Amino acid sequence: MHTHNHFPIDYYAYNSAIRNWNTGYKMIFSFTAIIAVISSDDFFIPVYTFLFMGFINTYLARLSIKEYLMAVRIPFIFIILGSIAIGGNIILILNVILKAISATSAMYLVTLSTPAGEIIATLKKLHIPGIFIELMYLTYRYIFILSDEVHKMRNAGISRLGYINYRTSCKSFSMMLGNLLIVSLKNSRNYYNAMEARCYNGSLGFYNEKKKICKLQVLLFLIYLIFLII
Repeated sequence: MHTHNHFPIDYYAYNSAIRNWNTGYKMIFSFTAIIAVISSDDFFIPVYTFLFMGFINTYLARLSIKEYLMAVRIPFIFIILGSIAIGGNIILILNVILKAISATSAMYLVTLSTPAGEIIATLKKLHIPGIFIELMYLTYRYIFILSDEVHKMRNAGISRLGYINYRTSCKSFSMMLGNLLIVSLKNSRNYYNAMEARCYNGSLGFYNEKKKICKLQVLLFLIYLIFLII
């Protein structure tokens, strides 16, 4: 069991039952589903994609329904707020929400079952400029570092009754933001020194394990496309 209360993407990726699936296959499947959802105005396609990807992410990847719904819930709030900005047309708002949630579930096919290093290694094969890939990876890693620091600071504040009322909560939150800036600068220096100690020369190397595409993976892709066309 993981010990973090926040959403542990890496934990699920490394323990996924479909981690051994070919990374390129998962990315192509995911992007195909996202394109299908975005380009269609049919309500059936987002619902179908969400259910199909939910089946893969839960039944095949061995992720519990509760954990999967928690993962979907994270962007759901931002999706709702963004959709409300459209205003007026309820049908349009519902369509946007369905598309966004469905596209997120398709994206989770990759992110919840593939370690970041394998995704980066696959992107390198597409000849994407290395500077963009490495910045993306370092930013991704540093988000979790800051997330851990925020989690620790909040627990420390709660144990000292720092969120007992609204006024105290505002004060504690502002102090946490100030401390987070100092800690982030300190950590960035420490982690860069750690990278240099491991012979970092301006280029990150990633181990890329060769994974074959099995018959089940091909069958799932064909089933998705056939029902999509029908």
